[in-house]
Amino acid sequence: MKRRTRARRKSVRPLLSILFLVGLGAGGALVQAEPALFSARRGKARVELVRSRGGSTASEKAVERALKWMAQRQHRDGYWDADGPGLEGKGGGWHGEPVRCAFDLEVTALCTLAFLGAGHTHKDGAHKAVVARAIEWLKTRTTRGTLWGISYATQALAEAYAMSGDKSLRAPVRAGLDTMVDSRQPHAGWRYYAGTRMASGTPTTTAVVTALRIAEEAGFEVDAAYKKPVLKWLDGLVNLKSGRVEYTVNGRRLGYTPTTTNAASALLIRAWLGQDKNHPMVKRHLKAIARYKPKWSLKFKIMTVNGRKRKVQIGYLQHYYWWHGTDALARLDPSLRSAWNASLKKALLPKQHRSGKLSGTWDPVGTYGKVGGRLFSTALCTLALEHYYRYR
Repeated sequence: MKRRTRARRKSVRPLLSILFLVGLGAGGALVQAEPALFSARRGKARVELVRSRGGSTASEKAVERALKWMAQRQHRDGYWDADGPGLEGKGGGWHGEPVRCAFDLEVTALCTLAFLGAGHTHKDGAHKAVVARAIEWLKTRTTRGTLWGISYATQALAEAYAMSGDKSLRAPVRAGLDTMVDSRQPHAGWRYYAGTRMASGTPTTTAVVTALRIAEEAGFEVDAAYKKPVLKWLDGLVNLKSGRVEYTVNGRRLGYTPTTTNAASALLIRAWLGQDKNHPMVKRHLKAIARYKPKWSLKFKIMTVNGRKRKVQIGYLQHYYWWHGTDALARLDPSLRSAWNASLKKALLPKQHRSGKLSGTWDPVGTYGKVGGRLFSTALCTLALEHYYRYR
């Protein structure tokens, strides 16, 4: 009897191992296991991380209001129109000029990431129909457009694949990854468009590196040859005294000064590429962003833009900056984000519209907000408030 029992136990172990690795789906069907990085977006794990990492009922309600508004604004074809009819706060020029916004791909991918971050996929969740339409639209758009758009779209599809196991997403993710890898500038990072040759830029490189690392976590093979050159290039952009970072090499000659926004982006790159909070460059960036925590304070200055005097917003009310800073601190060490998180909630929660047609949104402020519009800003603010559980 003992021998048979041991034999039975021995024969069961492989099956238990398989069930543990791949998971058990509805009706007993074997399904792909959800990678650990994405496993806290639903259920008890999400509730626990909201509690332990400084979230609140108010932050969760803010996320739900934002998702509800985004769902209502989605075009029937699956995308979000950054300057569509009836949208108060359209995307436009860098300083609010009323020009056509060409960033529907970027905005659609970011909105999709916000739904995925809250646990909704094209297969499951209260907003699965919204996500399904968005996924279908994004599947054919991972090889053309800006590298921002390609990166965000590829990241969204990789996350959807990781959460659902939908094998139809593998090909468009692979195509996006190949496009990004092939578009890297010699000896450095990325800039603007696929196939172009010019000096690498910090914002584009941040988007690409994040997408490549997310895809790796989702189970895709990515050539690691970019990692060391990107970090070396990034080191050359840092102001060693302030910790701020230039937009590109010799940026001052082109009119770019080192900024704290780029420091947050650089911090996120370093976090994704394995540098920890004790790394000398990481410490410099942390010091830079610690001085300018999220604060909803609008400041303007009259400046000459393209030969015309304009009222231009200045300062650190930049949702893009807040998003990258929040994600970087979350990746480096949750203990680092306590003060930042308190400021983030204080800045965002009271400023979300709670009534009327704008309920659930945040006003598009800052340079990037002016370009992407209300959808862009609302997506970024939502992603920032999901940081407690979006990546475990």
